[in-house]
Amino acid sequence: MITAGPVPEGCMRSILVIRFGALGDLCLLAGALARAARAPGAAGRRVTLVTKAAFAPLLAEAAGVDRVIGFSGGLGDLAALAGRLRRERFDTVIDAHHILRGHLLLVLMGRRPDARLAKDTAARLAVLRGAAPGAVLARTMRDRFADLLPALTGGDALPDEAPAALQRLARPCPGGSPVLGLAPGARWPSKRWPEAHAARLVRDHAAQGGRLRIFLGPDEEAWFAAGPLAAAARDTGAEVVQGRPLVEVAGLLSECAALVTNDSGLLHLAEAVGTPVVALFGPTVRAFGYAPHLPASRLLETDGLDCRPCSRNGKRPCHRGDLACLDRIAPDTVAAALAPLLALPPRKDPA
Repeated sequence: MITAGPVPEGCMRSILVIRFGALGDLCLLAGALARAARAPGAAGRRVTLVTKAAFAPLLAEAAGVDRVIGFSGGLGDLAALAGRLRRERFDTVIDAHHILRGHLLLVLMGRRPDARLAKDTAARLAVLRGAAPGAVLARTMRDRFADLLPALTGGDALPDEAPAALQRLARPCPGGSPVLGLAPGARWPSKRWPEAHAARLVRDHAAQGGRLRIFLGPDEEAWFAAGPLAAAARDTGAEVVQGRPLVEVAGLLSECAALVTNDSGLLHLAEAVGTPVVALFGPTVRAFGYAPHLPASRLLETDGLDCRPCSRNGKRPCHRGDLACLDRIAPDTVAAALAPLLALPPRKDPA
């Protein structure tokens, strides 16, 4: 286990939030916690977040999080963690994940949660079977995390707006022409915008004198290295960011004027440091709750395909074999969506 931040002391109201992963969800949760940190009485609360160890250093920088406990063990380690948490006697416990591991942790703690994340799995599956999105899917993941906040704040009024959840990691855009970020990967190949399109965007942006930074996630080097996008990056001198700690990746994202991204965790990490995105959605859809939320951000998708959405998380291979949902989003369309973002004045250094 990894612990970051001070242990709550004195008579502060202590709150435990449980959310193991994934990156995008944690960034959205961090946004809700940042909002709660601006509510009345925040100075009297101390929030401990339990998450996967890999995400602990990043979430330790989140506004509204006072301590992070990173967990990476098995069943025996979960019992040890439960014993440690049980001894701390938290005033409020929030299950922000609602999965078996979290349920078991709470059972071992001998504690019922004061609030638990509402899941939408059944509603998503209904959409996959052809049903229209209902009222459940009208609420995004940001909305569902916000539903947990009354338990955290004790019912205090919440501000309508909050600063970027990871504003402490944000840096001003560097001088010169704006830096365009590109996150071409995704956990599943069927969620990736075609490499040929991405390579065309890179070359066109460079031809106009623009600078580019390509962000690769873990395990993405194999498909990237031998493809047209890697060749375009070499030919244009684009910076390739790979194998860096998430805290450093967040800072590098914050220096970009905008990020072109698939439906992936880097979409939400970019927005968490205040960088607007142009998000490309293929097998997944806006109704699943992960659309970008910054006012300047844009979501591009292909309408009129009766096969969308084709899976709950984009895991299944394209049954058409042509990935039409992403292939039909042309590089020129993406460039047009980017134009107003790249023309914005540089963001100031966060206060």
